[in-house]
Amino acid sequence: MLRLLVVLLTALSFAADITPAQAQDVRPAGYIMAYELKGVDAEKRTVVVRKGAELAPKLLMPVYDGDSVFIRDEESRVVLSLAGEGSLIVTGKLMRKDVTGEMASGDDSFSIIEQIVSILIGDSEDDSFSVLVSKGGDAIKVPLAVRGRNYIIRSAEPVHLAWTGGEGPFTVKIGDGKPVAQDTREVTIAADAISGSRFAVTITDARKNRLRIAFELRKALPNVPDKIKARENQGEVAAVWLAGRDNGAWRFEALRQLRALPRNEMTAGLIAALEKGWLPRVR
Repeated sequence: MLRLLVVLLTALSFAADITPAQAQDVRPAGYIMAYELKGVDAEKRTVVVRKGAELAPKLLMPVYDGDSVFIRDEESRVVLSLAGEGSLIVTGKLMRKDVTGEMASGDDSFSIIEQIVSILIGDSEDDSFSVLVSKGGDAIKVPLAVRGRNYIIRSAEPVHLAWTGGEGPFTVKIGDGKPVAQDTREVTIAADAISGSRFAVTITDARKNRLRIAFELRKALPNVPDKIKARENQGEVAAVWLAGRDNGAWRFEALRQLRALPRNEMTAGLIAALEKGWLPRVR
C-alpha cells in the first residue's frame, strides 16, 4: 500500500542524507512525498543516487540538483514534489528522474511544501506563531484566532475552537445562545448552531477574565492557485495555503478542511501546528 506522508520526522533523520555544504548553501529541488517499492526494489531498498552512492528513500526526504531517483521494477512508485515541475511519479515506463535545479523564490506552492516539511520535522526557524490573548492575569489564549474577524464559509463541517490559560470552570457563549459552563478548554460548534453572517464566541473563566472571538461567514473560499492544485497531497497543501491568507484570518476554515481529510500523521501535525498559532507564509 502506498505509504503517504505519515510520520513526523526529526531534523536528525535527514542529517545522514545531507552533506554540510548542502545543509548550508543548497536549497532542495524537491521532496519524496510517498513511495511504494515492489519486487527487487523492495529487496534493495535504494531509489536515490547521490554522488555515486545509493540511498534508501524516506518520507519527506529532500532531493537535490544532481540526484537521480530511479526504480528497477515498473510497479514501484516514488512520488516527488519538485520545484518548478510540481508532482511527478517515477513508475511504469518512467523509471528514472534526473533531478535538476533548486527551489526558486517565485515558486510559492513549493515554498508551502517547505514550510510543511519544516513544521513536521520540528526544524522550523520561523517565528510565525500568533496568539490572541485576553486581558487579565492568567490570560485565556486562542492561538488559532486573529484579532478582528475570523473567516469561515457555510458548510456542514463543525468549527473546533481550543484555548489555553484561564482558570476553570469556563462559560462559553456562542452567538446569541445561552452561556454554557464547562471544565474543558475546547468547544466544537455545530454547523446548525451558526446563524447569520457574523457571530462571536465569548469565553469567560472563573476569575471573570474574558476573550471574544469574532467570526464572519464568507460566501466562498479564496481561489486556490493552479500550482497548488497540481501538488501531490493538494488537500493538505491547499489548506496550509488558505491558513496563510489575510494574515491568518482563514485559519479556522483551514482547520475545518484538514479535519475533513483522511486522518494521518501529516494532517494531525498540521492541525496541531495551526492550533498552536502557526501562520504560514503565503502571498
